[in-house]
Amino acid sequence: MAPDSSLFSKALVYLGLVDEDQEAGIDPGFADPEPRPVERARPVDAGRRVEPAAAASRTVAARPGQEPSIAGVRQIRPEARADILVVDEFGDAKILADRVRDRVPVVLDFRQVDDDLARRVVDFSSGLIYALDGTMSRVGQGLVLVLPPATRIDSDEKRRLAALGAYELPVD
Repeated sequence: MAPDSSLFSKALVYLGLVDEDQEAGIDPGFADPEPRPVERARPVDAGRRVEPAAAASRTVAARPGQEPSIAGVRQIRPEARADILVVDEFGDAKILADRVRDRVPVVLDFRQVDDDLARRVVDFSSGLIYALDGTMSRVGQGLVLVLPPATRIDSDEKRRLAALGAYELPVD
């Protein structure tokens, strides 16, 4: 590169738009007296086509305590035990997300918090459940049951939660 090159010329070389040996003839002005054909800076390797595997042959890696499943097939966990999360601060939403990611049902207890914090956590959990295709339902005054996708709780678990004061709906 010539020592008296302009900043514009150096930038063109740096970006790979021109070679260093072509740089010496660059006019710092933007007008090009003769249009040149556009050339691709780097050739495209046509042999590097990557396609996803067929959905039927893919397996989804299992989380600890789960068995692997075929992609697209939902497994129902009928005997899932729910955790009870007494919400104290907005940081509890991360705990909720971790539990839902691990496919653990969670009962959120909002009976001890102000309405603003409860609204923020419910908004967060609504977005989380929508993104993961789970469900969310009110199971009592200030109690919300958050179910991960393809997970449900049975009657025995509902009775256990009712005995702990975290489920106020009639048990089937």
